[in-house]
Amino acid sequence: AVVSTQSTGIDDKETLLREKKQREEEQVRKEKEKAEKAEAKARAAREKLEKGKTNPLEMFQTDQYSAWDEQGLPTLDKEGKPVTQSQQKKLKKLQAAQDKLHKAYLQHISDIEI
Repeated sequence: AVVSTQSTGIDDKETLLREKKQREEEQVRKEKEKAEKAEAKARAAREKLEKGKTNPLEMFQTDQYSAWDEQGLPTLDKEGKPVTQSQQKKLKKLQAAQDKLHKAYLQHISDIEI
């Protein structure tokens, strides 16, 4: 027995085309998301390298301070007042983070030159 599929054939074809279009749109959306994530990751890496350019020994050599110790940490503010213990602790922590960024930057530069 042969069953006629003419009436359902059109519906099936439209359904299949609609589903195919949805899959293609989903694929395009996923590829776009992937590209955006890759760009964001690359941008973050560039920004991190850019931050690493500053030598941690020189990062506090600003007009905000008037004297520094041998590690480059401020000892006196711009008015000549000693930097408080808590400020020194915060600055030392910032300098340690900058040291890590700077070492990564230097490593990246040396990797490029090789």
